[in-house]
Amino acid sequence: MPIGETAALLAALSISLTSVCYTLAGRKINAITSIALSLPIAWVLLIGLHRLLLGAWIPPGLSLERAFYLGASGVLAFIISSYCMLIAFQHIGPRLASVILSFTPVLVAILAWALLGESLPTDSAIGIVIVILGIIMVVAEPRSGKAAAHRGDFRRGVLLACLGTLMQSVAFLFASQGVKGGFAPISATLVRITAATLTLWLFLAARKRIGALVQIVRGDLALMRLLTGAAVSGPVIGGLLLLFSFQFVPVGVSTTLSHTSSIMLIPISYLVFRERITARAVVGSVVSIVGIALLFL
Repeated sequence: MPIGETAALLAALSISLTSVCYTLAGRKINAITSIALSLPIAWVLLIGLHRLLLGAWIPPGLSLERAFYLGASGVLAFIISSYCMLIAFQHIGPRLASVILSFTPVLVAILAWALLGESLPTDSAIGIVIVILGIIMVVAEPRSGKAAAHRGDFRRGVLLACLGTLMQSVAFLFASQGVKGGFAPISATLVRITAATLTLWLFLAARKRIGALVQIVRGDLALMRLLTGAAVSGPVIGGLLLLFSFQFVPVGVSTTLSHTSSIMLIPISYLVFRERITARAVVGSVVSIVGIALLFL
């Protein structure tokens, strides 16, 4: 398989592992704590890579306007969207949450058409309908037994996953404005991570929660390994592989392949969480990916 496509698929696998790490960590600590502890790890790795690849600690060409767009994008994506998705993981599992999150590129296209005046061809509109149908197939699947007894948790999880998807989509719109003019993708990622880390830690400092975070770091090495895995596999390895793939294949191809994480999570969810996987869930996930392909290709 060509190198660009391979990189995009490896990015999808890396993102899948991030979901698993956060889900397991969420059984021990709440969502805000998970995010607060993993963001600095990602920041340290990214700033080191930034220095290695671009020879600078501070992103070159960073204007105030660019910093605003990228900073807002980072807060929306890495704090608000991540918070919603991490709670959704606990209620509906990472597989179903990822299927809903696969609606992100569709929502970005719709928002860009409505707010930025970008075109939305007929093929893209058909792709949007197909993605929606695929998600409905998975989300509306009848639930029985123990799962049906927790219907309230299921609905809350779906709602939070939808809200997280909306925040992620708006974050992408802000990021698209921030990278205009050839701004280096790794610099953009560093600015987004920096803004999110500073915002969240200042918020926690104001609420006098820093001491509790330090105690967690000292007292639970197994938990820190999970959070390190989430930080490394998500914004660092997954993000860089995706950026790498952009150099070899069109963005649409790379985006489509990277969203196969919802399919990769099917066997992972069965092996790790013993989740019951139905044929309808598999078909719905595949249909969503086909719709994303039509949207971009």
